[in-house]
Amino acid sequence: MFKFIKVWTKSKNEKSARYRRDFATELDGKPIRYVVERTEDGREGNIVGREGALIIRDGNLLVFASNEVVFRCPVENLAAWRLLSGNGVVLTGPDIEHGGGERSLIVHFTKY
Repeated sequence: MFKFIKVWTKSKNEKSARYRRDFATELDGKPIRYVVERTEDGREGNIVGREGALIIRDGNLLVFASNEVVFRCPVENLAAWRLLSGNGVVLTGPDIEHGGGERSLIVHFTKY
């Protein structure tokens, strides 16, 4: 019953901190098939990890793949949206795990 109420009160403003927290919570625990880093021209680049999961820890969203943290971003600074196919998400934000520079990753799920 409470899930039904939560859907009604869900934030629809994609730039709000509440929307970003809710979206990150939905992603928490999702199994990953592989992760691709987007290049600066917007095309898919190299595969940076395989077989892992998306995890929220200490207010950060972690992309854990290939037995290492591939991406770590504070949830408040994360821009994320679903792929049209429904089998993954695009994550963009400052990567504090690798120097704090802006990175964009395409994460493909094993189950969706």
